[in-house]
Order: sequence, then structure tokens, then C-alpha cells
Amino acid sequence: MLGAWSGLSKVTTLSTLEGLSDRGTQDIWNWAVTLVFPDLGKEGNLGGIVLGTEPWVTTSSIDALEEDKDLSWHIEAFYQYQITDNIAVTPGIVWITAPDNNSRNDDLVIGAIRTTFSF
Repeated sequence: MLGAWSGLSKVTTLSTLEGLSDRGTQDIWNWAVTLVFPDLGKEGNLGGIVLGTEPWVTTSSIDALEEDKDLSWHIEAFYQYQITDNIAVTPGIVWITAPDNNSRNDDLVIGAIRTTFSF
């Protein structure tokens, strides 16, 4: 199964630094594409891959907060084990490149384990 989504936030900021920084606007985008494999390995299990971007500023009218020059990628893989009809365990790994949309920042690799109880 293939899925996708995107988001746009039209942001208006307040003046800051005791009025030294004026109000302004920003456009902040994010998106992702998902690929899911139902019943992978066993009926009820689920494997998936996510590829997208972390929110990034594409337009800014604020001098102190300009557009992001780099792009931060979000790459994720997970596998949901259906233990019982009511319990699932989902290990996953997330790789984020250029955190804070800054290529000078080291990439992040995050491991996760989620347990879901259904009633």
C-alpha cells in the first residue's frame, strides 16, 4: 500500500526582542511518502518505510529568520509484530539528515520500540 501527505503552515510571528525584531510571516512545508506491507512474514504483521522531510521554512519576511538553506530528510523503517489479537510490538529506526535543516549538524539515528494494547 502506498500513501502520501504534505502540510503547509502559514505562520505569522509576533515582534520579539523588545520590538527589535518586527512581525513577519513564514511558509513552513513538510511531506512524506509511505510504503506499507500488510501481513509481511505472518498474517497480522506489518512492515513499513517512510520517506519525507522535516518541516522547513521556504519563505520568510523576517530578516533574522530567513529561509532554510538545507533540507532535513526523515527516513524511517518499522516492523509491527502482532503478538496476540490485542498486543502488538513495533520496533523501528529513524534516520534524520541535517537536523534543524542545517547540514553542519550531525545526522540523527533514533531507535524506537512501541507496544500497542487494543481493547
